[in-house]
Amino acid sequence: MSNRRVFLKSALALAAGLSLGVHKASAETGPFPSNIVYTADDPGIWAKKAPIHLPQVSMEGGKLTVQTKHPMSEAHFIVRHTVVGADGKVIGAQVFTPKDKPISTYDLPPKGEYYATSFCNLHDFWVTKFTV
Repeated sequence: MSNRRVFLKSALALAAGLSLGVHKASAETGPFPSNIVYTADDPGIWAKKAPIHLPQVSMEGGKLTVQTKHPMSEAHFIVRHTVVGADGKVIGAQVFTPKDKPISTYDLPPKGEYYATSFCNLHDFWVTKFTV
């Protein structure tokens, strides 16, 4: 469990740093390193897995909802959602067990750019950029 936490913290730090322009990735891979962080534009080696791994964001009634349409089992599940502002501030996070549905809800943050993340225990770290 400790290694998973270290990975998640490192991945969030990477996402926050990249959003602040600390590292400029090439235009070919977009804002994140290819085959480390996966997005709709760059699903990398998991291209066929994107529809069930990309976090989907919706906003309604002052709430922000993040959902990953991923089946959950003991062997294969979404471990965590996190919402991070472009400034690197964590808005909220939710950890899941294989018995949970990968849906998390947060108070709607102020206007700006944000990243919703979804981490799968088998298919890595996925990011969806959105604007409030």
